[in-house]
Amino acid sequence: MKCAVPWYLKQSDKELVGKFRFIQQQEDERLREATIDGKNSRWSLGVSVDEQNDERNRYVNIMPYERNRVKLDVMKGNNYINASFVKLDVQGQSLGPGHYIATQGPTRETWPQFWQMCYQKCPNENIVVVMVTPLIESNRVKCHQYWPLGPQAEDQTRTSPQLQFPGGILDETKFNDEIVIEYQDEVRIEDLYTLTTLKMKPQHGSGPVKTVHHFILYQWRDMSKPEEVVPIMKLCKHSHSCNSPGNPIVVHCSAGVGRSGTFIALDHLIHDTRDFSPAKNDHGELVPVQDYKHDLIEQIVLQLRSQRLKTVQMIDQYMFIYHAAKYLYDLSQKKRLK
Repeated sequence: MKCAVPWYLKQSDKELVGKFRFIQQQEDERLREATIDGKNSRWSLGVSVDEQNDERNRYVNIMPYERNRVKLDVMKGNNYINASFVKLDVQGQSLGPGHYIATQGPTRETWPQFWQMCYQKCPNENIVVVMVTPLIESNRVKCHQYWPLGPQAEDQTRTSPQLQFPGGILDETKFNDEIVIEYQDEVRIEDLYTLTTLKMKPQHGSGPVKTVHHFILYQWRDMSKPEEVVPIMKLCKHSHSCNSPGNPIVVHCSAGVGRSGTFIALDHLIHDTRDFSPAKNDHGELVPVQDYKHDLIEQIVLQLRSQRLKTVQMIDQYMFIYHAAKYLYDLSQKKRLK
């Protein structure tokens, strides 16, 4: 007997293209509303478009919505960072809400604020950062080398200073303390991804020492191949096992929208939904929720897009989530037949 597959995984590529276009149209309408009535619109981009924050944005067209942007805890000055709080919770499917921070890849000017953000917004001991971009791609810098590489590179520690001026002398941010980021070790996992362990602590204060589990999936080799979900699935399971309950998972690519959104969507789908939770029987196969009428993947991406602009940015990323999800159900069927 063939195991059931959720109805939304049986849609044609043409149907998926239509849904993606609808999601994009909704976002375009929100941006038009924000342009017409920026102060009162729910979709306002707020201070992210202020000239003083130009150097804090990697790209001129990727900004956080004002209502859920991450606000740095500062003693004085500018509290802006290009990062968004994201919460995924699909009625009838989510086993519990998934909490994330989606952010751009740190730049030469903003990497010190990135570490302050991680220390502040992840209150518990073990912090997970997932990086889904290479540092350089097609001869273009996608992300600054923002973490220490270790003793072999003579790069044991980095320090995020208390006083920072990412946009120049007029763009001041004063934090409570310096944060020291110290290399501990690095391991390559099955040639799929790299895990670097770091320690973070305030330089002068009495704040707790925290451990950062820094995962790097350097390259999604080919989004036309659903089997590429396997390393992502392993990374999801590994990263959740490291994260302290109550901490959001910090995810970034270069802009913090395309691959970041795709990873977050897959992470919540695989880790936190009923349709992708193995049944509690001898086979542990995937069994879809009966009478669930909505398209689970569409619901996840709609929630993402309502919290950060352009998340799951490209049509091939959107379709990859469906094809990868179908591949997981196919794997479940093969295991059951063994």
